[in-house]
Amino acid sequence: MVFKTIFSIFENRELIWEMAFRDLKGTNKGALLGFLWVGISPLIQVAAYVIIVSLIFRVKLNSNAGPFDYALYVLSGMIPWQVMTRSISEAPMLIRSNTEIVKQVIYPIETLPLTNLLVGSFGGLVNFIVFLLFFLIIGHVRWTLIFLPLPIFFLLLFILGISWIFSVTGVILKDLREMVTVILMLMVYFSPVLINDSMVGKSIWQIIMLNPLSHIIISFRDVFWGSFHFWSWAIFLFMSIAVFLLGHLVITKAKRIINEYI
Repeated sequence: MVFKTIFSIFENRELIWEMAFRDLKGTNKGALLGFLWVGISPLIQVAAYVIIVSLIFRVKLNSNAGPFDYALYVLSGMIPWQVMTRSISEAPMLIRSNTEIVKQVIYPIETLPLTNLLVGSFGGLVNFIVFLLFFLIIGHVRWTLIFLPLPIFFLLLFILGISWIFSVTGVILKDLREMVTVILMLMVYFSPVLINDSMVGKSIWQIIMLNPLSHIIISFRDVFWGSFHFWSWAIFLFMSIAVFLLGHLVITKAKRIINEYI
């Protein structure tokens, strides 16, 4: 059954791209900068975090690091965080916002999260380009960047799985999107996106490590900065596969009865 779903995604790849382009083109339609806000907004968010935490509260990675180092640290965490949280927060509305399409034609609803992910990844791509340019300027590029496709693949599995679950649940639980958005907004402060273990005490860091999303950020940072945290990679891998399989089970069963609820 899993292979059938994967084949369906591959078979409908052109549809996924066309829907993503349509959504991206329609984003902020009528605004002065149009869809460019998709890339500008995450950059503004990163800048705000850096200014508040680094310049106002004067937080540093260590005693020898400057604000520029902290900016790169935050940016390297915000790249996967923004892609992940945008996709997850929009997931509860995927089926509900495409009700007419899902009702009128035999639409492959398992492809909806990929369309959403492509649109949400635009801002992350902008951040990654900025991050890479800064790394090239200061000469900090690590050879471990060649392994970047690995955490990207794990993240794809995780986002697909959780998006399938939330998209189906969101049909029944109307305010799920608002609940997920608030939770994710708070979770950024209980993750290593803005801080590292040297900035907080051991007990606080252990609490942060209880957040499953923390291990996703750490795994991406390992690739960016040339480090390695075995348990974070193990948790990330297990979590991605488990969520993907559970999500596949949910969306497969939901395809048979989804029209009764929309």
